[in-house]
Amino acid sequence: VSTQSTWVTCRGFDKCPPFPEPYVGHYPTSYTYEGSFPKGFAWGLGTAAYQIEGAYNEDGRGATIWDTFTGANTVGMPGSNCTKAPCPVNPSVTTPGYTGNVACDHYHRYVDDVKLMKSLGLKHYRFSIAWARIVPTGNVRDGVNQAGIDFYTRLLDALHAAGIQPMVTLYHWDLPQALFRPEQGVDGWYARDADGKPAAEPMRSHFLAFADICFKSFGHRVKRWITFNEAWTFCVEGCGQQAPNHPNFQNQKVFPYVAAHNVLRAHAAVVEHYRKHYKHDPVLGGEIGMTNNCDWREPKTTNPLDVGASARSVEGALGWFTDPIMLGDYPESMKRIMGSYLPTFTDAEKKQLKGSADYFGLNHYGTGWIRNTDDPSAYPVYGVSDEAGFPKAQSSWLYGSGWGFRKILNWVSKRYGNPPIYVTESGWSLAADTPAQGVVDPERIMYYANYTAEMRKAITEDGVDVRGYYAWAFLDNFEWQRGFTERFGVIYNDYGFGYDPNAPTNQYAQPTTNQKRYPKHSIRWMQAVWANNSVVDPKPYVRRDP
Repeated sequence: VSTQSTWVTCRGFDKCPPFPEPYVGHYPTSYTYEGSFPKGFAWGLGTAAYQIEGAYNEDGRGATIWDTFTGANTVGMPGSNCTKAPCPVNPSVTTPGYTGNVACDHYHRYVDDVKLMKSLGLKHYRFSIAWARIVPTGNVRDGVNQAGIDFYTRLLDALHAAGIQPMVTLYHWDLPQALFRPEQGVDGWYARDADGKPAAEPMRSHFLAFADICFKSFGHRVKRWITFNEAWTFCVEGCGQQAPNHPNFQNQKVFPYVAAHNVLRAHAAVVEHYRKHYKHDPVLGGEIGMTNNCDWREPKTTNPLDVGASARSVEGALGWFTDPIMLGDYPESMKRIMGSYLPTFTDAEKKQLKGSADYFGLNHYGTGWIRNTDDPSAYPVYGVSDEAGFPKAQSSWLYGSGWGFRKILNWVSKRYGNPPIYVTESGWSLAADTPAQGVVDPERIMYYANYTAEMRKAITEDGVDVRGYYAWAFLDNFEWQRGFTERFGVIYNDYGFGYDPNAPTNQYAQPTTNQKRYPKHSIRWMQAVWANNSVVDPKPYVRRDP
């Protein structure tokens, strides 16, 4: 069957796109675990503030949309909209009672955590700064919290002393609650003007002011910044599934695109500001970009219509955000399919957006098949996905494929002129209830071995410019709507479950400050990868005993 068609028209395209390479209808059933990576390749681990810090109501931190979503007791906190405990839990929460109140207690344990990182040989660490810890209400006019600045200064100093280079995210889903008060006309990223069009202000100015504080305060330690993490996730899933999940913003045809438009304009403003005032400063300068997420969707068959569905899927998830920051506007396929539902940029905004990233940040986890459909309920992708034949993680959405990872790296390289790529998240969840169970993770080892093997092929055989790979995650942590029921860490975290009076329910089954960390088998394999800067055969590390 031909991999390209001139006689079939694919929705959203003048003609059906070519079948994505490499691997056309035939896929690896095993992988080769050998070969080195380019000198200076960045091997790292990642976390995010709300997911690990805890100390949610300490030292002046403000309330966030995730505190509110989970029902944490935010009475009296800056920006809180709860006046009496127990605070309500959002009805879409699937693990009621779990919060980020304590999480991994990293706020108190960061010294020991950095010592652990150093002992493992870690050289690169990605984390995020909690906006509400620096600016409790999100608005600098209400005050800046020096205690928050001091905490991140201490953390960065500890990382520096340990020889660990930070990669820092400015926004990882923890919007200050004071910036999202729909009942008062404060709509956060979902803000619209009187004509119903996305309103860049005031969020753009609020985020820029917060970012500027971070650049000034931490730029001497941070040389690689990320403006936003996974805008697709918080723009789409924030409308009906996860925080903030407000009834005013449930229309999936409208509000994800409003939020995305406002986020992209805020990103462009922050990058422009950084490049003008900090990038070339000998002390504070560095690089800045944005991290976006996408699972690969492989055409179910070589039928050109299925190939078109694959292209629409990736363009409509990843290209939705990365086309504007790399090319200056939304993908043409989205424009054709969505029409007036897709907002438009002004010429000045297109100019500001185009090239607004010094590198390409990519979060990638899994792969599935996709086939074409004309069913209107499948708008705007017009595709139906399945995961037949792929290994499944604990998470309901995660199916692994090393070759799918290679494919998305090639897609990015070809579409955007081979930019430098940092894989900023990639990981595998496994269930465990005890340290003895948790440290035994052969499936996670195989996931990482297969993915790094195919990443090396993308670099050496396909010419893709991958500069680094940050595994998710350093620790088992608060996995958003799934609470503490899913574990992605290469370090098993014993949360010391006990009493938390500030949880909305199940108060005697919450993380406490009495925690312990246990290295899993997967981190032992990773240490060998880091030390040798090469793909490592997983067999010696795959065991079934603790």
